[in-house]
Amino acid sequence: MSLNKPIRLLVVEDDEDDYFLFVSSLKDISSNKTIIWAETYNKAIEILRSQPIDIVIIDYRLGVHTGIELVSHINEKHPFTPTILMTGLQATSIDEQALKSGVYDYLVKGQYTAEEIDRSIRYAIEKSNVLKSLKESENKFKNLFENAVEYIFIVDLNLNVIDANKAALKLFQCDSKEKIIGKNISDYFFPHLFEFEKEKHSNPSLEIELMIPEQNKKCYCILNLSIVDSDKKFYQLVLHDITERKVTEQKEKLLEKQTLTGKVARVIAHEIKNPLMNIHLSLAELKALLSEKNSQENPEDFINIIERNGNRINILIEDLLNATRFDTINIDELYVHDLLEETLVYIRDRAKLKEIQIEKEIQPDILIKGDKEKLIIALSNILVNAIEAITGNNGKLKINAYANNENVTLTISDNGKGIQQQDLPKLFEPFYTSKHGGTGLGLTATYTIISKHDGSIKVSSEINKGTSFYITLPLKN
Repeated sequence: MSLNKPIRLLVVEDDEDDYFLFVSSLKDISSNKTIIWAETYNKAIEILRSQPIDIVIIDYRLGVHTGIELVSHINEKHPFTPTILMTGLQATSIDEQALKSGVYDYLVKGQYTAEEIDRSIRYAIEKSNVLKSLKESENKFKNLFENAVEYIFIVDLNLNVIDANKAALKLFQCDSKEKIIGKNISDYFFPHLFEFEKEKHSNPSLEIELMIPEQNKKCYCILNLSIVDSDKKFYQLVLHDITERKVTEQKEKLLEKQTLTGKVARVIAHEIKNPLMNIHLSLAELKALLSEKNSQENPEDFINIIERNGNRINILIEDLLNATRFDTINIDELYVHDLLEETLVYIRDRAKLKEIQIEKEIQPDILIKGDKEKLIIALSNILVNAIEAITGNNGKLKINAYANNENVTLTISDNGKGIQQQDLPKLFEPFYTSKHGGTGLGLTATYTIISKHDGSIKVSSEINKGTSFYITLPLKN
């Protein structure tokens, strides 16, 4: 309460003369107050029950009762009502007894002044307000702790459970905290060994599996550990259940794999079935031709058909392998200038055939670490697509390479027909292609290779103006 408001002060004193002297001392106090007298223990209890009281000043001796008994009653039945105990003598044992009982302050009869009474009243009321505020905050946070949907544990340095909220008890199917207190929560984690930085006393969010063998139960959680008391080494361990999300993700991944498998099967069936049919037909014609002694047809025509369709199947298989076999890369030191020159060897004839001008701006002495063979495949796929996208005269292919900070950025640009904006996100998806006869695996292989080198690849395009690929790779440290 505000000290500017009238104070309802209950004085519990069984001696009328002592009460009169004390009230006389109160006249010199500036505080606005209403004084109520209770001459017995039972009368004080009746007054406290029937009307609001801001502070109680109690004599130590109340007939068959003591003031400390009344303090205990007030603390139990009227919490946060401040009490001041008046004793008739200075005695260490009484002082200690008073403080242990929960009295807010005490005065010695015959030795107090008006200023000391005023100070004691103000101190007791302020202390009551502080304790009440702390209790409200405690109840608020306790309510948040107990009713949180997350599984919350208070643990010691070794992750032994000290306390747990309702959700955590429900997770372990415990009807009381005693059944979970003392357990080591890390025994239920997978992996079992859970380490955290003791110096920092906290851990970033970590995804774990929670195994509860007693219930044959398994769930996925995001774990967060934060310090509660640095001196006593108490920690708050929060588990946010993501089991439903994880199960949904697994179903989606399985469905995605099944969809991709179906797509692979359809592409292979389509791309391989046609050339195989041509091969079988050519073999049948060739067999018939060889059985006819006077046939006028040239066997080489059928042999060429078989060769072309065999090569077509071989290219498809190579594209499939290139898109999936990059689990292992052989790292060497490579100069970007040399890497690009070796790559251009594979596409220069194509560019020359279409009279495409190649422009290069390559910063010298850029050193990276990578698998030369696989990086050449990745860059060749982009360059071949760029050449095929260029139609008509004045075709240009620009290749830039510049290093900054910890990376090198390779830019490959063409002035070809461009790519529709809605198609850009699909470029690196397996089997997506806009080219007739294409497998849609070239850029998938490129993306895989660049990712395996801890790099990134982005693309921008504008219809009838061209396309640019931006490849970022880490420099050699």
